[in-house]
Amino acid sequence: MNYVIILDHPYTLAGGHNEPHNRSFTSAIAQSAIDTLTAQGHQVDVIDLHADHFDPVMHADDLRAWRTNKFVDQQSFDYLQRLRAADEIIFVFPIWWELMPAMTKGFLDKVLAKGQVTRKPKRFILEKIQ
Repeated sequence: MNYVIILDHPYTLAGGHNEPHNRSFTSAIAQSAIDTLTAQGHQVDVIDLHADHFDPVMHADDLRAWRTNKFVDQQSFDYLQRLRAADEIIFVFPIWWELMPAMTKGFLDKVLAKGQVTRKPKRFILEKIQ
């Protein structure tokens, strides 16, 4: 199976190796998932939002494009294509103040733009690339 892991932590995936002053439980969970899935023979694509310098802000151009089903930035379009190629999508992020981080929220807003996802009762469907 093809998995995509979306990681949102400022220390990036590099924080998952228990190095002093650069360690993150969130990153360690992501690294463990990668190691486990890879050992089981699965393909794993990692979207590391902070390492990629993803801009989560919905700028005016993004919002205008969101209304017309077009992407302004190539990075968001690339992320969508990677998600569509996945059989399973895993989000890994810390819970801050009982919410997902703003970077994750921005990812959802910009990548899963209007017209990109179909809603069915109790499910959201992302059409898979064949």
